[in-house]
Amino acid sequence: MEQKQIPQPPVFNQPQSASQPSAQYQPRVQARPMMEPVEAVVTCLKKFITIKGRARRSEYWWFRLFLLLVSAAFGFLGGILPVLSYVGMVCSMLLIVPQLSAMTRRLHDTGRSGFWALLFALATIAVYGGFFVVLFPILSQLNAEGDPMMLVRILTDAFEQSPIASAVMTIGSFCYVIIGIILIILMVQDSKWTENKYGPSPKYQ
Repeated sequence: MEQKQIPQPPVFNQPQSASQPSAQYQPRVQARPMMEPVEAVVTCLKKFITIKGRARRSEYWWFRLFLLLVSAAFGFLGGILPVLSYVGMVCSMLLIVPQLSAMTRRLHDTGRSGFWALLFALATIAVYGGFFVVLFPILSQLNAEGDPMMLVRILTDAFEQSPIASAVMTIGSFCYVIIGIILIILMVQDSKWTENKYGPSPKYQ
């Protein structure tokens, strides 16, 4: 009885030599060039709230670098002109949306659900929400106080007076770190070369 041929995995950018016999099933898969930084940022901004589809590594990580540079720029300029700190805060809050959208599409690209991005968003809200509840009532004191030890005392008293917000922020911070580590591991993985339920591969053709 003739043995049934088993499909073989694809060969990525590997030329077939004359001495190498051709397999019955051996599709030629080639990787598209890596996305340029500007192209990646524009793509993520255009897909501001788009969670459908897939995003390759270069698209996601160039956009993450862009967000880091924007945050650093506003942080530096805020030290010169304080009002820019508030502008930077508003921009950071707005850019959370395309960041989560890109994160979801990157998870889709590795064949995983965007559920991890939702967990990360909830942990982020818990951390920043706890900070806001605790620190907002004492912002005037923090701005007026220059003694580091006195600042520590003010913050300690504020956290003691808001035990629920402090607990939410602590648990959120723990989840933020754990989920963040898991997401980094998932985000650095390569695209799946095959089409999955989220769409065709944006990298391989």
